[in-house]
Amino acid sequence: MSSLRIVVNIPAGTYPELLADLGTVAIRERAERLSVLAMIGLRDLRQGSSRDEASANLQHPMEDNEADVKKSAKLTLGL
Repeated sequence: MSSLRIVVNIPAGTYPELLADLGTVAIRERAERLSVLAMIGLRDLRQGSSRDEASANLQHPMEDNEADVKKSAKLTLGL
């Protein structure tokens, strides 16, 4: 399994909620916490785009495309 090493500097005052949250986590567990928060953000972005597409479909109704349904299911799998 490959991995990435990413060093993140968060300047004080830029994301106070994030700094407060990470401040409550043990130093060695902060990377895992940041990864979890990133995955939550990705899921929210994907669901947001799904909501936008759903709204567009309501404004311009068209039949469900089976390929689109499979793609949506694949994107949300494992989140």
